[in-house]
Amino acid sequence: MTVADNHVWFDTLIVPHLALSGHGLRLVSILLLAPAIVLGATLVIFNAWPATCFVGAESLLAVLALHWCARRLSQQGERVTLTDSDLIVERWNRGVTRRERLEPGWVCLERQEHEDFGCEAIFLRVSRRRVRIGAALGAEARAELAAALQAALEKRKQDLHLGR
Repeated sequence: MTVADNHVWFDTLIVPHLALSGHGLRLVSILLLAPAIVLGATLVIFNAWPATCFVGAESLLAVLALHWCARRLSQQGERVTLTDSDLIVERWNRGVTRRERLEPGWVCLERQEHEDFGCEAIFLRVSRRRVRIGAALGAEARAELAAALQAALEKRKQDLHLGR
């Protein structure tokens, strides 16, 4: 079977949810820095200027940490692709890509469930090898991913056994 004949049964892109857009991130930064500036100016007026340095440094560090976390999250992702011949899990983080190929005929999908919180984790298991997928998703989205991937694995198995 050539690559061109390889049918794609399942293909999804998983990226972490960013709670703030660029505009929202700037707005939160302003809301963190504005009170620090007002408090710092008030402290200078009352001749307590050394405390201004601490207030300013603390607020600036909070804004920098917020931007650093948002940037790191925006550079992460995961792609799960099921074809006739492979199940490929491709992850990238800050420009470094890691690809894992699994034999789809031997893959067992495991779900780690919690009675209160729902689907906590999804693992693709082949023999002793376990690959976790969908860690960036919430419990409901993770459960939907597991159900869709399980259905695609079963559909692939049925169609390949019937020779379609």
